Amino acid sequence: MPGLDGLQVIEKVGSESMPVTVFVTAFDRYAVKAFEKHAIDYLLKPFDQTRFQSTLSQVREQLSRSENQQLKQQLQTLIDGLKGRSSYAERLTVKSSRGMTFLRADEVDWVDAAGNYVRLNSRGETYLMRETMNSLEQRLDPEMFLRIHRSTIVNIERIREIRPLQHGEHLVILDSGQRLTLSRSYRNKLDELSG
Repeated sequence: MPGLDGLQVIEKVGSESMPVTVFVTAFDRYAVKAFEKHAIDYLLKPFDQTRFQSTLSQVREQLSRSENQQLKQQLQTLIDGLKGRSSYAERLTVKSSRGMTFLRADEVDWVDAAGNYVRLNSRGETYLMRETMNSLEQRLDPEMFLRIHRSTIVNIERIREIRPLQHGEHLVILDSGQRLTLSRSYRNKLDELSG
């Protein structure tokens, strides 16, 4: 290629913006660099029909995966739009020895970690649910719930007051009088509350 070689073209365009790429060259010294730039294959001249067909199959498979991923994303967007509602949990199901309890998400005052469980605190009652804080946080609407500590999620509507403490922490006081700690590592969440 006049002016630039294949590696320089990828550097100019950016490897994340490149389409599926196969290097075809008579020099094997660029192979490692080609694969570092996410090339699908590296054809060394001269090559035979079998080698070419193998590379072509890899390219087709990669293109098919990319198209399938784009199609999945488009379908998910369409499905979310058709639902006409949030994909966040509206109700939480808590299993116990007495049976199952159904809590509306907006009835939960705060959540705290309890080993392999989370404790849902709602209207003076506590319910244990086998789930991690991270997975529950993903299921709860971020417009309604805020992670304020690695082991605490709070319903924003229940917050009455926030007071600064030492070392960058804050005291979060709920309508019920419950006191929770907003840890230093979650301090940026204050911006979300005031915004």
